[in-house]
Order: sequence, then structure tokens, then C-alpha cells
Amino acid sequence: MQELLRIEGLTAGYGGVPVIRDVRLTLRPGEVLSIVGESGSGKSTLLKSVAQVRGLAAEIIAGSVHFAEHDMAMVSAADKRRLHGEELAMVFQYAGASLSPARTIGAQLVEAVRAHEKRSAAEIRARAEEVFGGMGFTDVGRILASYPFELSGGMAQRAAIALAVILRPQLLLADESTSALDATIQLQVLDELRALKDRTGTAILLITHNIGVVRHIADRVAVMSKGRIVEQGSVREVLEHPQHAYTKSLLAAVPKMYVRDASETDCDPCHMHAAHPSSIHIYAHKGVDAASDLLRFENVSMHFKDGAAHIQAVDNISFSLRQKELLGIVGESGSGKSTVAKLLTGLHTATGGRILLGGADITRASGKERRALYTRIQMVFQDAPGSFNPRRTVGAMIGETICRLCSPDGRRTEERIAALLSEVGLPASYAHRYPHEMSGGECQRAAIARAMAVHPDILLCDEATSALDVSVQAKIVSLLLHLQKDTA
Repeated sequence: MQELLRIEGLTAGYGGVPVIRDVRLTLRPGEVLSIVGESGSGKSTLLKSVAQVRGLAAEIIAGSVHFAEHDMAMVSAADKRRLHGEELAMVFQYAGASLSPARTIGAQLVEAVRAHEKRSAAEIRARAEEVFGGMGFTDVGRILASYPFELSGGMAQRAAIALAVILRPQLLLADESTSALDATIQLQVLDELRALKDRTGTAILLITHNIGVVRHIADRVAVMSKGRIVEQGSVREVLEHPQHAYTKSLLAAVPKMYVRDASETDCDPCHMHAAHPSSIHIYAHKGVDAASDLLRFENVSMHFKDGAAHIQAVDNISFSLRQKELLGIVGESGSGKSTVAKLLTGLHTATGGRILLGGADITRASGKERRALYTRIQMVFQDAPGSFNPRRTVGAMIGETICRLCSPDGRRTEERIAALLSEVGLPASYAHRYPHEMSGGECQRAAIARAMAVHPDILLCDEATSALDVSVQAKIVSLLLHLQKDTA
């Protein structure tokens, strides 16, 4: 079968500095090739070299990228516009990178389709019902009428995938496209992508850190390390009989399931709250009264208005958190997990119930009272790059947090920034970098450094490791446990 994508001796990077070197890959129609490797190994740069999206493209220094007989380094701007969407589509790791926050999902869908095909509104709606339904949406009309910021991270990511495949492209480039999804929805989306490639022959070049995803959908896998392909072959060959030492270490870093024994804690064995749609079930502490709780949610509810209708995001939830305790809230995309975090930080206001911090009611805190709470509560978002201003350096934004929320301690701001970066395992020189100049794992570490600058009583982590590869996940979890032990 003729090759759809051929990469020969590719060396690419930014500003003349190579990030990937001598990469050689091929991809045939209907085939799924997965690229795995640590954060910063060059996986995203490889995809950008193929896509050649204006403003995001990696510079091809040597070698070539041929897609459907097009040399991507030589394609004109007009031909790129035709290719993108119709023949080649890309799903970014963060939905915010591909969705306009000022337009509804439906408006962006219509624009994407009509830029390449002459379709009536009824035809577009019928296609949307099919594709969005396959992505696990049961209320397609509401999703199309929503803005990206009105959707959870997982829902926005599914919408971005649906927009990318709506035109049934020949090649889909997916950069960690399912990392923001919960396990059940992830499986449904992967099955839909598999059905798409079986129906239309769409080839998929997939970057993922999830070995389970590789096993489920990929035909072949390539392993990247320090900008080079160190091993490639069929999924079974590489995962069951790895040859390169790096591949072996990467597979060894895959996290294993672990449940604490009851003797390890004075509460129930797993202090984890399962979030079902609009509800959270609690496990009570043994022999501990409410007065010792640092945080309490008491019958908290929250609904959003959608015209004349009310959408219940969380309904009558109750749980507690004590000093130095780790609390996990799990549930499907759209179950209300992120809403709970936003209620605590004041980004949303509860429509019922009480939120108590140290015994004080903060449910409707605002103004100076809310500002004072930011020294006690900090949040690390799922989309670390999106939580930073892209036009400012990481050091400038950490410094702003120090100047606005921290008390003077005799050190210069620059010294405090360097110390914070060192605590999360980043060199002091990273203070001068912009978010886009850092890998996902490095950016997440910087976000943690910024949050820890004020030494908060509570650190909220909203899927803080879901977008990271397994080895970096382990480092971030270890870092969080270390910071918790040192700072209480």
C-alpha cells in the first residue's frame, strides 16, 4: 500500500536550534502510529513539523516531510489552507489552543465545514449529531450552543476532536488528544476514532503517554528520547519485547494500582470521593469530629442557567479535609469535579449549602475577604500553559504572585523565584523562559512553584498530571508529596 506520510532524515527545531534529529517514519492510510516518550523528548515538535500550522510550525532544518505527495516545507499558503481540515487535521493537547473562547462550538463547527464544503445548515447539523454523538455527547444541541469555557476540560477536548474529524481528513495528528478524558469516555473516543479510520481510511499519528491507549488503538509504536527515535515496531514487539534501555525504563515507570491498608490511616482505607453526575459520596473519618476539619463542604449545590432551564452541576455535596491530608475526587468528565474546585476558589458561587475554611463560612466571600483567601488556597490547573500569560516570562508571573500575596522576608524577589524553581526541580534560568518554550511537565512544575509561593493551607490540583507522560507524572506526584511533607 502506498505511503500517506513519509518522514526522511528530519531535523527540526526553533530559531535554527535542533530539537529533533534524523527522524525517519512512514504511515499508510488507515494505520495508527503512536509516538511515546518523556516530556521534552520532541514529540510535539515532530507533529508541528508535519502540520506546518502558521505561527506554530517547527522549522525544518534538514530532511523532508512528504504528505500525500506534498513536500510540506514547499507547500504554498493557499495550498496549506486547503490541506488543513480537509486532508490533514490536528487535535492539540489543550482544547484552548484550538477553540475560540469568543464563539460557540456550533459557530466554529459551521465555519470549519463551510470553509471546505458547500453544506446546508441541516446537513451540517446531521453530521454534527453523528460525530458529536460518537464522542459521548447525549445533548448535542446544548454543546453546540455552548462556549468553550462553559464546558469541562474533558468535554472541551471531545468537542475539539469532533471538530477535527468532522471533515473526515486523510491524516489526523493527535497530540495527547485523550489525556484530559476520564477512562470511560477515553475508551469511547478511541473506539470512535478506530471506527473513523475503518470507515474512511483516516491515518492517525498519535502522541500519548498512556500505554493503555497505545495497546488499544495503535498498530505500530515509535519511542522518542532526546529528539531521536530510539526504537519502533509493532505494538506487541515494542511493548512486550523492548530492546532499547530507554524503552524498558519508560515501561517500568507505568504506575501500578495501589490501595492503602486500613492500618496506614485513621480514616477509611481510601479517602477518595467518587463524583457521579451531580453528586459526591463521602467516607467519614473514624473518631474525628468536625471541629478538626480544615475544610468542610456542607450540602453544597451549584447550578448554571441555560436560558429558562437550570443545569445542575453539583447537587447537595458534603465532604471534609483535614490538615496534611490528601483527598482525591474522581469521576467522569462533566461530573462536577472542576466545579467543586472553582466553588472553593471563588470562581463560582454556590447556590446552596455552606463552604467552611477553618470554621469560617467563605461561601460568598468577595472583595478583600476573597483576596485574603488566596494566601490560603491556591490552584494548579489541568492546562498549565493556559494558566500563564503567554506574553510574560515564567519568572515575571511567579514574581507577581510574590509581590501581591507574599510577605517580605528579606530576600530579593529574584532570589525567592530561584528558590521556588529549585524546589520543583527547575533551574533558576527557567525564570527567563516563556510558557511556550517549556515542555508540558516543566510548565506544570512552574505552575506548582507559583502556587506554593504563598505557602497555602490547601493546594487544589485539577487533573494536574493527566496531560503528562508516565515518568514525569511520577516526578510530579513525588514532588507534591515532598512539598506536602515539608510545608504541611
